[in-house]
Amino acid sequence: MSVRSVASYLRAGSGRLALGSLLGLLLFAAETAWLLKAGVVGVDIPLDGPYAALAAAVRPLLPGVVLRVATVYLVAGGLLGLAASVLARAWTRRGGWVALGVTVLHWVGLLLFWAWDRALARPALFDDLPAVRPVLAWLVDHGEPWQARSAAGAWVAVHLVGLGARAWLAMRRGAAPTASAQAPVTAPGAAVGRGGGFGGWMVGAGGVALAMGAGVAVRPTVKPDRKPLVVVIGIDAFRPDRLGSTGRGVAPHVERFLQDATLFTRAYTPVAQTEPAWRSLLTARWPYRTGVRYPLTSDARVVLAPTFAARFSEAGWRTVFATDCSRFHFEGPASGFTRRWQPPRGALNFALEKLRYRALGLFADNAVGAAWVPEFIDNRALAGIHDPMGYAERLSQGLVSEASQGPLLFAFHATAAHFPGDPVYPFYRRYVPPTEPLDRRLRMHFAPVTPGAKGAWNREGSEGLYDELLAQADAQVGTLLDALRSSGHYDDALIVLLSDHGESFHADRPDLAGATSVHGARLGEEENRILLAVKPPGGRGLAPAQVDELARLVDVGPTLLELSGLPALPEADGLSLTPLLRGEARPYAPLYAETGYTHVSPEVFDPGHWPGAPRTFDAYRLRPDGVVEMGEAADAAVLREKDAGAFDGERWWVDRPQADGTLRRTCSGECEGPDAEALAAWLDDVRERNAESASRRVAGHVDDRNPRPPGNVRPPQRLLRVWPGQPEGTAHPQPRGG
Repeated sequence: MSVRSVASYLRAGSGRLALGSLLGLLLFAAETAWLLKAGVVGVDIPLDGPYAALAAAVRPLLPGVVLRVATVYLVAGGLLGLAASVLARAWTRRGGWVALGVTVLHWVGLLLFWAWDRALARPALFDDLPAVRPVLAWLVDHGEPWQARSAAGAWVAVHLVGLGARAWLAMRRGAAPTASAQAPVTAPGAAVGRGGGFGGWMVGAGGVALAMGAGVAVRPTVKPDRKPLVVVIGIDAFRPDRLGSTGRGVAPHVERFLQDATLFTRAYTPVAQTEPAWRSLLTARWPYRTGVRYPLTSDARVVLAPTFAARFSEAGWRTVFATDCSRFHFEGPASGFTRRWQPPRGALNFALEKLRYRALGLFADNAVGAAWVPEFIDNRALAGIHDPMGYAERLSQGLVSEASQGPLLFAFHATAAHFPGDPVYPFYRRYVPPTEPLDRRLRMHFAPVTPGAKGAWNREGSEGLYDELLAQADAQVGTLLDALRSSGHYDDALIVLLSDHGESFHADRPDLAGATSVHGARLGEEENRILLAVKPPGGRGLAPAQVDELARLVDVGPTLLELSGLPALPEADGLSLTPLLRGEARPYAPLYAETGYTHVSPEVFDPGHWPGAPRTFDAYRLRPDGVVEMGEAADAAVLREKDAGAFDGERWWVDRPQADGTLRRTCSGECEGPDAEALAAWLDDVRERNAESASRRVAGHVDDRNPRPPGNVRPPQRLLRVWPGQPEGTAHPQPRGG
């Protein structure tokens, strides 16, 4: 081949690449214009009031983020341009405006095929575009992935036939093929989605190649050297009644894991919200001792207590925490994990939801895209752009890689059931009836939790969407566990599978049917009962398949440390579960629990309850570094509003602050006898220690906003004790614990 021919090929290829890149930038400009028109927070929209600080914090960060997004459009558009120009040669022989127009049409055609595939896989990528909703509705009801891939394959095949026919005719005439027909031009496509996302077309006949979604994970088949491995997997909001005969097949991968593990059938969380629950999990302490008692707690309030992750780090283990959602659960250095794979924290993360650059969901939902724009691709908050199954594949590869390098503690928080709650294929067809409106089927929607509120859905549909999201989280868990099995790490690993809280659909309140579900609003079975299962190294062995004794989330850390031969945590409220795993008894260990801070006023469930905590954006403040946290005044109100209770497996004692200043104590379950009295006395003791912790040193700061009189004298307060069958009334005035 002559130097002149090589130069000709390079000029032709660079021209096609430039054309495609230009089209990609035009698409980027069109989407940016749409975002500006829609009113994106912090881009170029003047905002007043409480959102002004958010906009001010986000605006300086956006240029760098948007520049990286534009690069994705530039590169992806160029690669599509190369592929489109090759396919266009089937119909045009010469250059000029005709060839340019045909190339542009093929570029658009490739983009539409790709969008077709992604609309089936993740319909929330396009559900906010009114113009495409009728087509999207048909795809959601009737579409299958093979349809888009087969149509695209047939379209490419027609072009290959055309290219082949032209080459054959040229040979028959004895003429030399054109430069473009001779030159093997390859359009390297990025690995998209899971392995086999949009298929992979490797097409010959002149060396044409169009890769649209490859990326097959190759895992080692040789069993590695045995290195200690501890894996903690938390499934957000997973209710245990989704297992077994009542679960309607929601979690087959969890069910398979339970065949090798011990299931604690009566496990409970001390607070049914993610951030405070995980802090109690890590420290083995009740929420009032951790300082983290609601989402977005100020760092100044976090009690610097040892964590089980820190114990593993001190022993020379690699420690990794991973999650795809950090809006209301971000783990910092105080967690004890030395490596933390999570989206950014604070104002930027909230603003990213508004940056609906859909082409990221087309071209960047792969390992390369996750490395270039991780705040989009590995961020659960971005409906449709985030590919949960592709994320699980990448995470499983990271887990296996880390496990091969030495002793490892790996914790993963799966957040499929979090807002925006958009199920992907095939889960969005599982449990929500197809007769429901499209917007209800594809995302969570907020409906006020007030009796008879307008906009409410129905309980069947709400629970159906919840089950679809849990099935999606179960598939993610299955991806991780399968990676451990195929790599040889599963059998010898200590694995704990848990949930941080349950979810309430207001089953006891027909007047709230279809209102937005909630967790952290009330103490009880729906919100506080959790999934907890432990697989020791080597499997369950002689351990029981089920344990019906009461277990608490705070018991997990002590259990991991004991089974791993590491020192226990000081001043822990949790106790190791290892005696129960051996079929033995353990000391009396009730649950202390408190409510969190939710979008629901407590007086909805308890008329007369003190409802003073604010439920607006004004409850939060924005730090100079962009971190969103609860403000001072709101913190005091939230703590005052909390219910606090104790549970021993048979009964709940719950203290509820009332609007008139009293504390109303109620009991549900077996409320008579010495066991009930012992639990009430235990709760009094815990509440006394809770009051003593009101003035404490937290993270290097002294919190003296709740002064108490010196000594042991407590302010007198009326205490109402109410249980089934007893008329409500004021008990004798007495100090709490008396």
